[in-house]
Amino acid sequence: MGGHMRIVAATIGLAASLLVSGCGMSQGAALYMLGFGARETVKAEFRLTEEPILILVDDFGESIDWPPAPNYLVDELGKLLIKEKGANRIIPNRTLKNLRRSRPDYSELPAQKIGGLCGAEQVLWLEVDSYFGDEEFYEPTHAAWFAVTVKVLDVNQRDEKSRVRVWPTGPNGHYVGVALDGSKVSELQTKDEIAKELAHQLAAEISKLFTDYVPGDFED
Repeated sequence: MGGHMRIVAATIGLAASLLVSGCGMSQGAALYMLGFGARETVKAEFRLTEEPILILVDDFGESIDWPPAPNYLVDELGKLLIKEKGANRIIPNRTLKNLRRSRPDYSELPAQKIGGLCGAEQVLWLEVDSYFGDEEFYEPTHAAWFAVTVKVLDVNQRDEKSRVRVWPTGPNGHYVGVALDGSKVSELQTKDEIAKELAHQLAAEISKLFTDYVPGDFED
């Protein structure tokens, strides 16, 4: 038997013995350490600035019928971006709330201007595309959903010939959506819990655009 084949055979034998004996670690961890299930890291599609970032959710179509849902999304996304090193500082949500209260013309302000007034260098702008999060659902496989288009704006861009939006470069925003099936919605029971779960899952998908991550992490 050649040297390469002996190494392969030894590796398979070791893996089998680990699975049988337990060896003090989970089967998944043992296999992962041997190289089974390892996947390449997916790089961020865009790197956000290290300066303060404002996460802004706009629901122009008034799709969301549960007012706390946008705040859940902002909070979840902010925490994830900091945790996964996709951002260095997120403008607190209370700063935006204070601006809304203090500016009678808030609804007329462009997103870039809002970011500047909040002290941000970039705005992570999420425009709601669709939302449904009711206890009563009609489609078992697609019982609740939350979808947005994502854009990144440069607050300090003053050149009229340049684009205020720095990502994505195409004419539209980047679409991101998540959905829950009927069994999950029934388990959550209330609109508030459904909103929290939708925000949690959507924040995870959005954060992948701006952070490095390993898809399909090995699980037992």
